[in-house]
Amino acid sequence: MEDEYEGWLASRPTLVEDRSHPNHWRNRAADLKASAGALWHAMGAQDAAIAAELGYAPGYRMSVACWPVYHMLCGLSLELIMKAVLAQRGLAPDEFKGHKFANLHRLLDLPLNKENAKLMAFYQDALVWAGRYPTPLDATDEKLMSHYELASDILTKPIEMGQPGLLKFKVSSGATDWEQFTALWGSYAALFSEA
Repeated sequence: MEDEYEGWLASRPTLVEDRSHPNHWRNRAADLKASAGALWHAMGAQDAAIAAELGYAPGYRMSVACWPVYHMLCGLSLELIMKAVLAQRGLAPDEFKGHKFANLHRLLDLPLNKENAKLMAFYQDALVWAGRYPTPLDATDEKLMSHYELASDILTKPIEMGQPGLLKFKVSSGATDWEQFTALWGSYAALFSEA
């Protein structure tokens, strides 16, 4: 009986091998997506009630405070769903390490048009630093301005206000709203074979 147990124990995958299974990568990507969704809804209509329930002073805006963290969770989830597909295709984690979305697209053999490349660069910034830290590693004014310009390009769009003038107005583009993010995430999840 003990020999059977030892044989079974020796034949099963290690914990690391088991946790490296593509399904674990996909499940973690889905968990991060769910967390981003929870945050999205916390930033919505119940913003003030949720802030009060968490003990924040009146006037605390979840929609302001959580916006960069929402993008960070979205970025993490996108990174992991891409890595789940790569793991399923037989790549080992050390073959797709890092947070460079352009590299993940290259490994997935997926083209990135100019607009999608900008969106993915925004999510990459969010997961690497903008959702966690006030400045990037080796911060410079140029790095911060570059990120602010990218964020403005992604998160806003210009609107016409009648006669051309000195003032230019922008509104939310909706590019990272929950519905858009879910559709983007789904396009990568569709590459993961459920079989």
